[in-house]
Amino acid sequence: MVENDDPVPPVWDALWDIWYPAGDDINEHYGKETDAVSYERLLLDVYREFFDEVLPDKCVNEASLDVPDGGTFVVMDAMSVREAAMFVDMLEEQGHEPETEYSFSSVPSETKFYRDRVDYSDLKREHKTASVKSQDPSLDGDEEIVWCRYPDALLENIQEGKTKLSSIEEMYEKTETTLRAILDQLDTDRVVIGSDHGYARLDAGHTFQISDGEKSALQETFSGRFESVGDVDADHLVDESLVVESDGYYMPIGRYTWPVRGKYSTFQHGGCSLLECITPRIKVTL
Repeated sequence: MVENDDPVPPVWDALWDIWYPAGDDINEHYGKETDAVSYERLLLDVYREFFDEVLPDKCVNEASLDVPDGGTFVVMDAMSVREAAMFVDMLEEQGHEPETEYSFSSVPSETKFYRDRVDYSDLKREHKTASVKSQDPSLDGDEEIVWCRYPDALLENIQEGKTKLSSIEEMYEKTETTLRAILDQLDTDRVVIGSDHGYARLDAGHTFQISDGEKSALQETFSGRFESVGDVDADHLVDESLVVESDGYYMPIGRYTWPVRGKYSTFQHGGCSLLECITPRIKVTL
């Protein structure tokens, strides 16, 4: 991998092997997170340059939204490789033969930055576009871009702290129901299912271990998963290999996290981790 001209393919293959085929049920499937954490920690230990150099460069230069000729690009907001593996199983059970590839978020791994990176305003002028914000969408069928707010809008409701509003299993069930409805309503038979970014799962047992001092340093610097270099000075955290600087922003690497008071979501994006930044692409003929 280190000697490859492009080390991303073997990294993606290892991630895909963790998540596909999907587990026997939703709960078992999301239980694979432990293996994903171990793999990301190993990669960070043996090939730190992947996070410092390779992944940020890919996110700056190769994020894309390519509408298939005569078809539709469906953006499932915050879909990660976790959900993609179950979507592929769903499509195969329906008799389809989906192909799975990968793409990249922007940095920071947020919708706004991705849309800016792919010139989404221009794409909306060139292609008929629809926005889906519920499990019961109403499409004309000839849309060329469909932007679905799931699973991101549902992930935002999974909180630790004072209240836990829903579960990751419920999130997936609602997201799959919505995707099925979108695909059923499209007139085209050429569809690409993609994502603007994934998410890091930062609940107990799914983070990297760091010292109390390192947690305090991160907490003092970050209010979220990224900060502008014009607003804070995190060069000392870059030197300590906790943070990467790219495209004018500081972002925590991998699964590093810190205490947050009150209500907070344990499913976050904006940082530089594998499942936030390497996004799946599913190509399918319906």
